[in-house]
Amino acid sequence: MAQKILLIEDEPQLIDIYNAVLSKVGFVVETFKYGAQAKERLAAIRGGAEKPDLILIDLILPDMNGIEILEEAKKYPETKDIPCFISTNYFDVELEKKCLALGAEKFILKTDYTPKELAEIVTQRLSG
Repeated sequence: MAQKILLIEDEPQLIDIYNAVLSKVGFVVETFKYGAQAKERLAAIRGGAEKPDLILIDLILPDMNGIEILEEAKKYPETKDIPCFISTNYFDVELEKKCLALGAEKFILKTDYTPKELAEIVTQRLSG
């Protein structure tokens, strides 16, 4: 069975690119543009819905900060073990420290990685 990535991203071009690249290497990608939708999906997981294998969270979303989604994911026993990567164009050392302290496994600056390199990082994490 293919591994599932929960992609929380609001930029349409990045959604298309990440979806194409991650799908090409065998992942099933479920995408949400809004944080509220992602929080509803996390609540569904707590209710018994299928878990993704990894959550990729953009920090700046139209309706909330991605940190809120990270906190929600790490707050409950049903979702706290799902690996979460932060993906952002906004870099700040303190922000990175905060995300890692809250349980994010990686803080990825979008400009530092091509979509293909991001897919390789995700693949490495989920194959190990």
